[in-house]
Amino acid sequence: MRRGPNKFTNGFSFTDLMIFRNRWWQHLIFWGVFQFILLNIFSTSSSYEKIDLIYTLLFLIPLISIVYLNLYHFIPRYLRKELYILYTLFLILLLGVGAIFIFFLFDRWIDFLLPNYYFISYYSIPQLMLYTGSTLLLTTLLKLSRSWFMLLRVERSTTTTQLKSLQSQINPHFLLNSLQTIYALSLEKSEQTPQAILQLSEILKYTLYETENSRVKLHKEIGMIEDYVEMYRQRVDPIRAEIKMEVIGTVGEKVIAPMLLIPFIENSFKHGLQSGPGGTFVHIFIDLGSENLTFSVKNSLGETDSPSMEKRKGIGMENTKQRLQLLYPGKHKLFIGKEDGTFQVNLQLELTD
Repeated sequence: MRRGPNKFTNGFSFTDLMIFRNRWWQHLIFWGVFQFILLNIFSTSSSYEKIDLIYTLLFLIPLISIVYLNLYHFIPRYLRKELYILYTLFLILLLGVGAIFIFFLFDRWIDFLLPNYYFISYYSIPQLMLYTGSTLLLTTLLKLSRSWFMLLRVERSTTTTQLKSLQSQINPHFLLNSLQTIYALSLEKSEQTPQAILQLSEILKYTLYETENSRVKLHKEIGMIEDYVEMYRQRVDPIRAEIKMEVIGTVGEKVIAPMLLIPFIENSFKHGLQSGPGGTFVHIFIDLGSENLTFSVKNSLGETDSPSMEKRKGIGMENTKQRLQLLYPGKHKLFIGKEDGTFQVNLQLELTD
């Protein structure tokens, strides 16, 4: 789909026409209320006379023309395309021409149009420009606010779709790694296999019933991580590989987006517990503050980290970074890289929602 210079991209189109047709009653109500206000301004007595209705209607017709010329021509053609100087110049010109037209309508032309009535023009051109400008400002703000809310709904819908897509990529990958762990234990005929299956069932229950929500209780997310870490710990030789997990602070009633931290841990297990010149390790640390979370995972670098493996790491990390940008915009700091001969992920997250 072709994009324009900014989010408000298109000029007046068939879509604008259909929107106007579908909302004609809203426009009718608005101008009905506006005419009632003008009647109270222009009326010289406590009751409305026929001449008052004619006066306000004659005042309203050019005003409506000016407003719709701005809404459906100047705003789409200039303001939405960020041509602010041109828009301002044309708006000033529109105000001036409109005020002059209304002034001469009541000062000169009305006597020829309606010779049976006597009209007196009470307003100067600057006063008419003030009335017209106030009306243009009000209707422009209403138009832009409607466009903004429509854009917000579209962005929210797009964000939800993106998040579901990213989430759908995470869950199968996560479950595949879990099943591979169970499979490895079964091949070794390990006595820990039944316990690992039980832990996997808890993880599956979590992914089925909790991950559909936009936020989950933090203690549930940490509990799922602990089950996953313990299940993986049973797979490795404790002499050859060291797996540590430490959680400090009070969980309380904090909430977090589901499955947000697990991809970092998966990555460390997959690439950090490979054969190397010395012992391998994965260290996981979670520090809970009053309104924030500090998460870090550090793993050893194996000899078999190839360029293709680094590329696969990048894909997984990019997925998680996109989720963070969508879920916690401006509320997180993330570092991913090699430091002191280790691969590290450090995340600071505000848990204020």
